[in-house]
Amino acid sequence: MKPEVKKLVTAFAETAQSVKIRLKKSGFVVPVAHNGGIKFKHCFVKKNQNGWYNIFNLHNPKIKYYKDIASHKVAVAIAIYLGENVDFKESDMLEADRVYLHWWNEIRHFTHQINIAKERNDDIKLDIYTARYDEYLPRFEKSKQQVSHILIKAESLLFDTK
Repeated sequence: MKPEVKKLVTAFAETAQSVKIRLKKSGFVVPVAHNGGIKFKHCFVKKNQNGWYNIFNLHNPKIKYYKDIASHKVAVAIAIYLGENVDFKESDMLEADRVYLHWWNEIRHFTHQINIAKERNDDIKLDIYTARYDEYLPRFEKSKQQVSHILIKAESLLFDTK
């Protein structure tokens, strides 16, 4: 690494550390990376070997608050609510996660089928799968926005209360 780049990286790391310390002194606790997951206060979000997200108690990993959540945004939002000890509509969040997973799987499936049809030069199947993809993409985008809104709402707890 060039000396200028190394100096810049070091300065950035020092600045990030000082900001973290100042936020902590001001009463802000933000989610941070920890052992391959994300921790927030006593909650720990980690991806399991199957690709799902689980939320554990950081001090006692045997206590699982939630398991098999598809979206990392929903998992972090739940961890924020649990860490702040604020009531939230669990059913709405888990339903948004389920809907997001459904449309994500559909989009992934049709993308795969479109690629296969292109490889085989099968124009009929390509038209069919492209039409389905175009039909489902707006639904997926809507569910993605809903999941993002859930996280934004949870993040507002971190900064609006201070």
